[in-house]
Amino acid sequence: MSTTTYKYNVGSSAPSNRKALDSIGDLCTECGRALGKNPLFFEVNTSWEVIAPNSDEKNSQGCFAIGQTCANKFAPELLVKFN
Repeated sequence: MSTTTYKYNVGSSAPSNRKALDSIGDLCTECGRALGKNPLFFEVNTSWEVIAPNSDEKNSQGCFAIGQTCANKFAPELLVKFN
C-alpha cells in the first residue's frame, strides 16, 4: 500500500504565480500557464493559506484557478469545479 503526499493541504501556503495573479485572463495560479477547458479551484484565507472549500471561513479571500496538471499537487478534497 502506498500513500500519496500532496504539496498543498489545508493550512499550506497557497501557490501565487505573479503572472497569473496580475492577469485578467485565465491562467493557472500555480504555474502561470493558460487554463484548459476544465479548470479546478482552491480557496485561500487572508494569510494566503489553503482552506477547505465552503468552510464558511470568515477570512476567505475566495477561489483561485488551477490547471489540471497542477491540480495533482493538491489534496483532492481541496478542489472544486464550477460549471
